[in-house]
Amino acid sequence: MSLSSRPTIEAAVVRVRLYRYDPQTDAEPRYEDYEVPHAPRMRIMDVLDHIHEQLAVDFGYRWLCGSKKCGTCAVTVNGTPRLACWEEAEAVMTIEPLRNLPVVRDLVVSRDPHDQGLARLQPLLARAEPYRGFPEPLSATDMAPAYHLRDCIQCLACVSACPVLAQADTGFAGPAQLVALAELALDPRDGADRAAMADEAARVFQCVSCYECERVCPTHIPVVGEAIEPLKRLAYRRGASDGARRARAFIDVVREHGYVNAPKVAAKTKSGRWRATDVALAARMIRRGKMKLTDALGKPPTAGAERLRRILDDKEDKQ
Repeated sequence: MSLSSRPTIEAAVVRVRLYRYDPQTDAEPRYEDYEVPHAPRMRIMDVLDHIHEQLAVDFGYRWLCGSKKCGTCAVTVNGTPRLACWEEAEAVMTIEPLRNLPVVRDLVVSRDPHDQGLARLQPLLARAEPYRGFPEPLSATDMAPAYHLRDCIQCLACVSACPVLAQADTGFAGPAQLVALAELALDPRDGADRAAMADEAARVFQCVSCYECERVCPTHIPVVGEAIEPLKRLAYRRGASDGARRARAFIDVVREHGYVNAPKVAAKTKSGRWRATDVALAARMIRRGKMKLTDALGKPPTAGAERLRRILDDKEDKQ
């Protein structure tokens, strides 16, 4: 049985285009081409080992367990983050380092930005009450919300795939840190203010819910549904940041109108704090048809607005 969902390749050789770059000595990255004899069920890691050991190529790559446990071997293969120790080799591969992280050498990236951000989120259980006994009595129901999150191996494949982290200066912590934060926030024993951390330190509302993190996760964690969205709900109730205010404004406007009235969402979010740049942006959006001035001037609610209002009110009451 194949180690991945992709079929076993039939090619006699695996053709590899390998990313090479040492920031200490190289002016810019380059690529080198290699051919590796194919073997049945050959993994990406087997290909890298062959290039290093049999072809005597001195290049940097990282792995430890070789069994999908440590997460250190993640690389980008044909544009997608994958675990080299687990995924099957393809007939033609471009192998590059993970994106959105500094390159140390060749396929090795620095985990420092992730580790430093994780430390700011205080990733340790903060006891609100003393232990009730040892072993501590915990029910499956109590621990169910954080169950899948414990499968995270911190491989940072999700970090590499995140489009928000590809932008500069967003302040967004990224999906891997949010999974770790949610694991604690959803633990009934934790007493830290995880809502404030999600809102202020992690900037959870910067997430655009593109689901790229879930698509590439090797352990199939529902990152958006079971980590990021619960953290957004916690931060939403706290309501202190621009992101939380915009989320509340979005729901309030939908509740009132039955549709997304973009000018009113912006107005409610700003609450009298408009700047000249905001007005200029709104004008450009109106000119380009992204926003309708008539919506802001009094477009009536839709026919289903009342029903939608009852659904939203009922959902908030249950939370």
